[in-house]
Parts: sequence; C-alpha cells; structure tokens
Amino acid sequence: MTDLSQLIKAVFKNGRWENPVEFDSWKMPNKLEFLKLRMVEKDNSNIPTDPKELDKTLPVLPVDFVKLKNPDPDSIQVLWIGHATVFVQMEGINILCDPIFSERCSPTFKVAGVELLKHFGYKRYRPVPCKIKELPPVDVVLISHDHYDHLDTESIMEIKENFPKAKYYVPMGLKEWFINCGCQDVNVEERDWWGEIQHQVSDKPSPRVTFACTPAQHWCTRTGIDQNKRLWCSWVVKGESHSFYFGGDTGYNKTAFQQIGRKYGPFSLSVLPIGAYEPRWYMHPQHVSPEQSVDIHKEINSKFSLGVHWGTFKQMGCYEYYLEPPTLVAKRLKELNLPENSFRTIKHGEIWSISKQDVNPL
Repeated sequence: MTDLSQLIKAVFKNGRWENPVEFDSWKMPNKLEFLKLRMVEKDNSNIPTDPKELDKTLPVLPVDFVKLKNPDPDSIQVLWIGHATVFVQMEGINILCDPIFSERCSPTFKVAGVELLKHFGYKRYRPVPCKIKELPPVDVVLISHDHYDHLDTESIMEIKENFPKAKYYVPMGLKEWFINCGCQDVNVEERDWWGEIQHQVSDKPSPRVTFACTPAQHWCTRTGIDQNKRLWCSWVVKGESHSFYFGGDTGYNKTAFQQIGRKYGPFSLSVLPIGAYEPRWYMHPQHVSPEQSVDIHKEINSKFSLGVHWGTFKQMGCYEYYLEPPTLVAKRLKELNLPENSFRTIKHGEIWSISKQDVNPL
C-alpha cells in the first residue's frame, strides 16, 4: 500500500481548485488560444453528414437487455452508451458513469418556461442506444467533473425520477449542484482525491465495495464565472472479485497514474478517454492522446481497458479524423508488446463481459 502522505493532492486556494505543481504539463486554456483554435486551426475530423455512412462506420447496436438485466455475478460487464457514458455491472451493483443522454451537451436555462441555450451546444452525431428508464436499477452514479459533456442536467433529473434510491458520488464542490437538482442530501457524497466511500450492497450484511476518488489533470466550469470552484477526478471501484477504474477526462501525468496503480491496482477493467485530443498544442494539458491512454492502461496495471470519449459528439478540439483513435490505440499496443485485446473499443450499445478467468487465467 502506498504511503498516503506521498500521494499527489489537489490544491484548494482562495475558493478554487488547482492542479498540483507535480502536474508539470498542465496549463489553463486561455481565450487567445481558444480563438486561434477556432479561427486558424484546420479541422481534420471529416465526420460524414450522411447518416447511412455513419451507420456503416459507427453502428449503434440494439442493446441486449436480457444480458443487461441478467449479468453473470462472477463477471464485470460494461455497456458503452456513447462518449464517456458507460453502464458498469460488478459485485451486484449497477454503476452509471458521467451520464449524458441528451441530444446536445449544453446549458439548460429557462425563462418563462422556455428553454434557452439548449440548442446551441455540441450536437450528438451518434444516437444513444437506449433510454435511461430502460436500464436496470441504477445503484450508483459516478461523476468525474462538471463539464456539460460529462454532467447533463436533463439526464440527472431523469435518473432521479426513475431511480430515486440511486447514490451520487462526486468530486468536492459538486454536492450542492445535485441538491439544487432535487437529489436528497443522504444520496450524495463528495470526496477529495484519495477520499473513499464504503458502499453498502443491499443483499450483503457489510460493505464490500469501495469507491475512491482519484486524481485527474483537468479543470471545471459551467458558467464561465465559476471556473474551478468544483474539483475534477477519476474514480476507482474495488470489490471482492473485480476492480474498476474510470478515467473521466484527463491530461497525462505519469506519477499520478503510477500512484493510482500502486495503491488500488490491478484493475479488471478500466474505461479511458481516447478522443478529442487534436490539436495537441491546445488539448494536451486536458485530454490525453490515444497513445497516452495505452500508457495509462499499463501504468495503473489494468488487465483490460475500454476506450471512450470519441465517436459521439463533435466538440471543441476534437480535430482529429473521427475514426483515428482506435487505430492509434492498436499501434501503441503493438509498440509496447501488449496483447491487442487488452485495450479495445466497442460499438455504441455493445456489452463487453469480462470473467474472472479472463482477468486471472489459470
């Protein structure tokens, strides 16, 4: 077990959070760089406008609800809903990560009952494969940070209505937002990096699943004037048979990921971002490249990893060719002599099930 006193910690100063000095590749995006990105940089994404072409290159599968509602109790399985949204089943609990089911990732602001701004955000170019109400009961909602493509008001409201007993585990500063959405205080817990939550599984006499808030190199804002008033993070989920890592959004810092691996690894499954990384001069402090995601996969000691945060929304940055991320993952796996099936992508709506034997072969 790693000495807690040596672990990298976020800095809270003058009411705002900061990435620690150990994150030497970090710098905050600024307005001049954003203008350069929008006005000068070439967009190479080339996303087809023809839905039929997208159906061929990025098919959305019908969800196997029989498999989803009857998971193997000895396996960990993941459904990719799109972008960073995944539904993970392990140790008898259902975990929904960074849920966004809306057509756009944007603010929702009402005046006299009329929604404004909603239609001006980044639009989804691949549809969700299912509705929130079609999912098995959600036990835990994990949130990595407050950006609109990871924290969607409409989706949270719908989860609250359909699954009133769901717990919300969030980084520091976000609990108030959930309370304002009508979530019960007892159902929302927030943590700083390395803070843990012992989750009570309903059919067990004592807690057997630990949720740990872990570092990420990123930033937060929802209004432009609330910059970094809330923390950002990744998450670890450790059970008796399986362990899971959710990367959220992050730039690359080798020390942080090695610490996560030493303290909580190995992981049966990790969900890591592989998209929205170009141009590197602008995106590298906040979004890893696919190659860096493979490096993270190795550093945290993950047996299997799923690449997400691609193929769903056309966002700020995201100027790479829209089908490039998986090819760069495969190339990096080969360079590091890692098994080609150890880090993969799946289709929207697809379920990937990993057994105990897959994680620990005889």
